[in-house]
Amino acid sequence: MKFNFKGKKALVTGGGSGLGRECALLFAQNGVDVLIADVKRERCEKVAEEVRNLGAQAIAYEVDITDYDQVAKMYRTIVEQWGTVDYVVNSAGVCLTEELTKQSINDINLSIDVNVKGVLYSCREALAIMRPKKFGKIVNMSSIAAKACLGGFSVYSATKAAVLAATASLGREAALDNVTVNCICPGIIKTSMWEEILDQTAGDDQAERDRVWAEWVKGTPNGKPQEPIDIANMVAFLCTEEARYITSQNIGVDGGFTF
Repeated sequence: MKFNFKGKKALVTGGGSGLGRECALLFAQNGVDVLIADVKRERCEKVAEEVRNLGAQAIAYEVDITDYDQVAKMYRTIVEQWGTVDYVVNSAGVCLTEELTKQSINDINLSIDVNVKGVLYSCREALAIMRPKKFGKIVNMSSIAAKACLGGFSVYSATKAAVLAATASLGREAALDNVTVNCICPGIIKTSMWEEILDQTAGDDQAERDRVWAEWVKGTPNGKPQEPIDIANMVAFLCTEEARYITSQNIGVDGGFTF
């Protein structure tokens, strides 16, 4: 898909891999300069180089989004270097699966810190820049787990449902300032996060990993997994002028897994 984004500036958390990387590359293909934020510097640098090879500017930025001071500094950096930020994609997240009584307190806290606090910290700083200039697009990543609340996913589902609620409220807060806030609920996509889920549910047994993956894919009406570009295309559309009247929404891009 082609979009007219020439001259715009974007910030993508979790941009070093998976869906975040795909969003960063699609932005770059359509004229957007991108700050790639990730907890691992080597991943930031690799994607930043890919962005530059597509003809856009890039900033590789190592950040722990659970630390508000680091997030605030990241936004100061993009403003100092590029003057503003037009699009923000909050894609960073963790998925730690286990029955609640067996899940460690550390994993519970990490899930909340990354998936909820990290999104809120980023939105807070983004809105402080976007609202005064009367323009901006924020897209948060939720999950089908926010709606299809299965056993073993209680904490993850709760954090992703929090993203739905925060998005709906923030969109209303910023509506009069021409800033839209939406979120996407991706379906079954074999990203690095899904590899981690398979690590947790199936271990190293490849046959068991294949069986678990096949069962998840079978739950999608069309019987096949998605690709990261399916999500990136929706992110890009939500950043267009044509999507100006869409805000406070959660949009399932999941092949009909949820409704």
